[in-house]
Amino acid sequence: MQTPPDAADRGRILLVDDEPAFQRLGANFLRGLGHEVVVAGDAEQALAAFAAQPAPDLVLLDLAMPPSMDPEAGLALVPRFARVPVIVWSGHGDHELALRAAELGAWDFLTKPIDPDMLRFVIARAMRKARLDAELRSLRAAQAGDDDMGLAGQAHATVQLRAMVRRVGPTRVSVLVLGPTGSGKELVARALHACSPQSASAFVAIHCGALSAELLESELFGHLKGSFTGAYRDQPGLVEVAHGGTLFLDEVGEMPPPMQVKLLRFLQEGTFVPVGGRSQKKAEVRVVAATHRDLEAMVRDGSFREDLYYRLKGVVLRTPALSERPADVPLLATRFLHRVAPRAGLSGDALAWLAAREWPGNVRELKALVEAAGALLLKDQPEVDAPLLRLAAGEAGEDHGATESAAPLEGLGPLDAALAELERRLVRDALQSAGGNQSEAARRLGISRVGLIKKLARLGLR
Repeated sequence: MQTPPDAADRGRILLVDDEPAFQRLGANFLRGLGHEVVVAGDAEQALAAFAAQPAPDLVLLDLAMPPSMDPEAGLALVPRFARVPVIVWSGHGDHELALRAAELGAWDFLTKPIDPDMLRFVIARAMRKARLDAELRSLRAAQAGDDDMGLAGQAHATVQLRAMVRRVGPTRVSVLVLGPTGSGKELVARALHACSPQSASAFVAIHCGALSAELLESELFGHLKGSFTGAYRDQPGLVEVAHGGTLFLDEVGEMPPPMQVKLLRFLQEGTFVPVGGRSQKKAEVRVVAATHRDLEAMVRDGSFREDLYYRLKGVVLRTPALSERPADVPLLATRFLHRVAPRAGLSGDALAWLAAREWPGNVRELKALVEAAGALLLKDQPEVDAPLLRLAAGEAGEDHGATESAAPLEGLGPLDAALAELERRLVRDALQSAGGNQSEAARRLGISRVGLIKKLARLGLR
């Protein structure tokens, strides 16, 4: 006799399997546990059922999807269900298949024939996770009024920006974020996502100017096995991964013209075709785009499509330059310092030096400078002062006492040696926090991967 789960662990389950007999048996078993069950026999039915209301709390997915019955077809669906726990199963007890399912966001992997007790246990755990996630979202929403959403500061421009994010975030409207480089456009995009009903789904970001048109198309829309050299397997694109969530198009003004046409088609129709494919796929995403460029001027000179501009424009938010919000500099600098030196402070002359400085790199430049100064603090030094900030900035002037007792590196004076050692520490920290991933470390340092490799060689860290 089946033991029904606690009421809190019951929910609505989408069962996706192409075998009618298994559909009947599985649905009866799940209903006997007190769950509501919706059954789908192929990918199209599954996506339609997942988009319907009330939405399922859990997906049970057979990886062998018709018509191909290839497990790749089922794997491609996993990211599209990622806002709820997905339990996948297959007649192939393949370790690599299980790992790939987990990488794509699956909660668990079972092998047919399914053990009923194991299925009951796995479903109960997944339902508890879904319930806890819902409670966490509710608590975050309740605290939203006190949360700065990562957009720290009390300057008038900052307060206005946070108010607009809270107002626009819960909607589905597209947002265009304009502002100078380093002013926090991606932070605004993440805050919009966190305020949205889709906050539990994926936030996916891509830099539109970092790739050629061909590579950008593959990144956005995915590709099929054999569609180009190096395409050893089907690969879902970021649009598919972001289904149900937010797609952030960073520096959209740098997007190559051929991709502007394909992006426009997706925004208009909600469909796309992977590279090397013929069949259309659907994805629902909230698009947030950002750029430091003047898109209206680009429209006038013909370098950016007018119809795409108006598709992206929905609501326009502007991130102010740091020079427009000087009142925020002390707060931001203190936050950045505490990330590397939690007990340290900023002296009065340091705050005065920061307030008087121009910030062409905006918040990103402030963050890099203050964190660099914090990394140079001696153990018995309670605060960062102006000479240490000048040292971190690489500016000529009064040498800081921290370098007087340090032996210079071979061929370098005391100041240059200190700066080289600082650079080493920053690079080591970035690599360590990125788990040794050079591409991620380069992104955190604000340089290219090639630039990082050259820096590693120059600093003797390879």
